[in-house]
Amino acid sequence: MIPKPIIIDISEWQDPQQINYDQLAAKIDGVIVRVQYGSNYVDKHYKTHIKEFQKRDVPAAVYAWVRGSSYADMEQEAQDFYQRVQQFDPAFWWLDVEEQSMKDMRGGCERYRKKLKNLGAEKVGVYVANHLYAQFNLATEKFDGVWLPTYGKNTGQYQGARPTTTNSYDIHQYTSKGKLSGYNGDLDLNQIVRRDLFYFFRQDHQIPDKENNKEVEGIEMKTITTTATKVKLRSSPKVGNNIIVALGKGTSIKINDIVFGDGFVWGVQPRNDGKKGYIDIGKSVDWVK
Repeated sequence: MIPKPIIIDISEWQDPQQINYDQLAAKIDGVIVRVQYGSNYVDKHYKTHIKEFQKRDVPAAVYAWVRGSSYADMEQEAQDFYQRVQQFDPAFWWLDVEEQSMKDMRGGCERYRKKLKNLGAEKVGVYVANHLYAQFNLATEKFDGVWLPTYGKNTGQYQGARPTTTNSYDIHQYTSKGKLSGYNGDLDLNQIVRRDLFYFFRQDHQIPDKENNKEVEGIEMKTITTTATKVKLRSSPKVGNNIIVALGKGTSIKINDIVFGDGFVWGVQPRNDGKKGYIDIGKSVDWVK
């Protein structure tokens, strides 16, 4: 059994020359790419992996193996991590905590997390080895997601084994021997346990920026039909005195983008005069969790 959505995490161990990105991209819903092993070792293929998957509309998150030996070192690792990958606008940033690099791992990882946030990383999560979870006692409640591994028999399929150290986690890495079309080697496979794919793998060209009202690019033209008695088509994605026309129940309207604004999700209608109309298609709280 391979649970869906299918999430893989990869590094330089998966050589791009051995990957058919078209085939592999068609099989997965998200990818988490390693960027560095500490500050000094940069993953050889992270740029290629990110570019190839993003080019095929697979949302990419990133992770960095944590090796900081002091608070200052942890912050430097965060700085290097951010500078190396910010150009790709990753969907999520993950700290990979699998070794004790300093005495106070809780405090050190918090410095790392906070530095990433201050630099501009929107969502920062933590991956921590199941057997080290209690020992490190990380402040997991401050992270935007928790990712834990437990393989069970490690057959490449999910057979029911779950992390035992805590029930409070969001993503479960359930095998390191997964097999998918497009790559003949082993793959780490993961399943989302809490929240949803949208939360972990939002992409700018698929999902709108709710704070800046940036419109989504590349959505196919869709026809929606009004279900309320009177729905207002507006000249901007805001509630107010900006009504173009009131649409009756059962009216069909074509949209090709969506945007967040004023607490709502708006369908964007391209109009004959080159301008745009905006129609309320739901509250933003129902779209973003």
